[in-house]
Amino acid sequence: MERRRLLGLVSVGLSSGCLGSLPGATGPRNPPAAPAGDPRDTPEVSPVRIEDIDYEATDDGRLRVFGSVLNDGGAERLTTVEVRVTVGGERTTQSQELAVPAGGTADFAVEFEFGYDAFREDGDLNVSLV
Repeated sequence: MERRRLLGLVSVGLSSGCLGSLPGATGPRNPPAAPAGDPRDTPEVSPVRIEDIDYEATDDGRLRVFGSVLNDGGAERLTTVEVRVTVGGERTTQSQELAVPAGGTADFAVEFEFGYDAFREDGDLNVSLV
């Protein structure tokens, strides 16, 4: 009986600290100010993008870069494909203009004076839309 009474007193004593007050709010009382500019306005992503890129040797052993551009938009888009090739520190850029139909693709192909084998050994390729 004495044991039961002691446990009851201990439990009342321990719980009284927890029931003394309700928890208060944490964190800032006012929401932070929005950053300059409206962060909810995200930049428009162009519906035109490069779908695939590949390269090969021409019949005379030069480098040929080719691929296709995809247009997810609802209207025809005009774009320029820029192909940059670097071989042994020498850089060359060629571009090709394309009309890409709405919801369709358009193919591009450019040839360089670099040899295909030299490009495979020490070449760098960068293709972008400008």
